[in-house]
Amino acid sequence: MPDPKPVLIDADPGLDDLLALVLALRSSALDVRAVSVVAGNVSVDACAANALRILEAMDIDPPPVFRGCAESLAPPVRRAGHVHGADGLGGVAHAWPVRRLRVEKAHAADAIPDLARRHAGALTLVAIGPLTNVAAALQRDPEGMANLREIVAMGGSGDGRGNVTPRAEFNFYADPQAARIVIRSGLPVTLVGLNVTEQALLSRKRFHRRLAAMQEGPLRQLLLGATGPYFDFAMQRRGKDACPLHDPLAVAAAIQPDLVQTRPMVCDVADEPGAARGMMTAQPAEGDPDREPGASVAQVAMGVAVEPFLDLFLNTVCG
Repeated sequence: MPDPKPVLIDADPGLDDLLALVLALRSSALDVRAVSVVAGNVSVDACAANALRILEAMDIDPPPVFRGCAESLAPPVRRAGHVHGADGLGGVAHAWPVRRLRVEKAHAADAIPDLARRHAGALTLVAIGPLTNVAAALQRDPEGMANLREIVAMGGSGDGRGNVTPRAEFNFYADPQAARIVIRSGLPVTLVGLNVTEQALLSRKRFHRRLAAMQEGPLRQLLLGATGPYFDFAMQRRGKDACPLHDPLAVAAAIQPDLVQTRPMVCDVADEPGAARGMMTAQPAEGDPDREPGASVAQVAMGVAVEPFLDLFLNTVCG
């Protein structure tokens, strides 16, 4: 068996971030070296507290947690309390006070390139929130960030769809300037967007069946209590009692890359205010003589092996 892949998870917990973090931390294929948090679904302070809550509930030797950017590079700030609850954990955060763990003193935008240097050429950055921390790190220390093996980001959509506006996905809408900086960085970037994550639907019945067989303890209680509102929102929005696993699919793509089928695409993100804010454009990279200056090629997920992914997710999170 190969050695676990060293990863850094940059997140904005968040209910699907909760599921993604548990997937990453319980996977034998990954070695989570750090967690950094960014403002997104809720404020950066709430996101940091939620990351600590999740780690405490898991009762593991925890990776360090670094607090990152409180504001996007491109205001106004966008939050998603209507999806994740005002606390980011579906209204149950008060039942999980942070008792033992604390965030590190270093800022995430300094910690990310520092960790990339220490794992030169080996570290995968899995970014499942707005890309503000990653862009800030690229601006502060591009030489350090050049040591990353790759960036796997949940953001945008390979077919141009949106979930905040008709054309903009939440993470890219929340900070389109940061998304554009990351995509144009020249680093190896894989984008796992709505076109594939919204195919990866987990039914409440299937999840609860696996939770019922899971060992009793704080993690099971947190998963059961926090995810109810996420399923409720999905039911209201889609008329199905099943939620899309946006952030877990990006983590799964780092665990087992062949779960998503990617295509090299010339990508960019509209960062101007107005109706186009956060819109991702993606054109096939093959034979594109008219590529705009500065536009970069990213690997864009265009398909997903749904059942193998759901099996990996459930076997790892609930196993």
